[in-house]
Amino acid sequence: MLLSKTPVRIAFGGGGTDVEPYCSEYGGFVVNATITNYFRAILNKREDPSIKIFSNDKFTAYRFEKLEDLKLTNINSDIIKAIIYLLQPEFGMDIYLHGEPPKKAGLGASASLCTCLIGGISKLHNIPLNKHEIAEKAFQVEQEILQNSGGRQDQYAAVYGGFNEIQFHGKSDVRVNKINVSDSFMKALEKRIILYYTGEPHTSGNMVSAQVSSYLKNKKKSKESLDTLKNIAFQMRDAVKSENIEDLGRLLTKDWREKTEFNPLITTDYMRKLHEIIMKNGGIGGRVCGAGGGGCMFWIVNLHKKEEIISKLNKQAGKPIHFEFISDGLQISNI
Repeated sequence: MLLSKTPVRIAFGGGGTDVEPYCSEYGGFVVNATITNYFRAILNKREDPSIKIFSNDKFTAYRFEKLEDLKLTNINSDIIKAIIYLLQPEFGMDIYLHGEPPKKAGLGASASLCTCLIGGISKLHNIPLNKHEIAEKAFQVEQEILQNSGGRQDQYAAVYGGFNEIQFHGKSDVRVNKINVSDSFMKALEKRIILYYTGEPHTSGNMVSAQVSSYLKNKKKSKESLDTLKNIAFQMRDAVKSENIEDLGRLLTKDWREKTEFNPLITTDYMRKLHEIIMKNGGIGGRVCGAGGGGCMFWIVNLHKKEEIISKLNKQAGKPIHFEFISDGLQISNI
């Protein structure tokens, strides 16, 4: 019996530059960090060939008696079916899945779920996959099987874990470089961040499809915007390395404004209202999580104003999410 668990991530900057065709043509660059909000799966072999999956998501359950019955035509948008279809396991299993992240929150939850199950099922089969291969298979599930447009940063963040700068040179040419930060910086940054679920779900594929369409229609302007986002991400990397929280905060807002100019759909009126509340009451800077259009937002704030800001947010429709930064990505252990 195995336990597989994978965290989600907070994306600081560079999102969108990891998407084709820009990353193949000019190279993408993102900065992100994983947090203590996990998908967990307990996996156990069965004596019969059936596969049973139990999930805490509305207490759903799946049973596959014969893998031959699982075809592309009946997968629809079901990510668990897509993972089983891709891996084609050779023996029966019981899988108990528990997810902590809110749905469609912009934290890379679908990539976390994919890497958790792909890593666990492969280990149960004694199939040696390295981190890069697991991330690529997770990308394949979402991009090729589910036809959900997106980049690769979420899959690599989930597998590698920690604070990372990730370079994208087209297709599977992805290079993950750990950003070494002190424990004191991590703790200080945690205390200064408010992570907030707006209550408005988003669909990242829709946002990314709009980005790709815009890029292909007006390549010059889109390239300039993505170049700017990439340069802001370089500055964020430098701010993290130098452990400058104030600079990082200001760059978050700069990134968000540039992304909104590039694709106005990423920001709703409600999200603008929340940002205004924060910035008027002690915020340094903030942005949407992930592709935007709903989901989570996060801000770096003045520490002595944090409780006051949270009390104001508690009067809104969403809710704060407690988290800590975590240095580990995908973890698989015997239980």
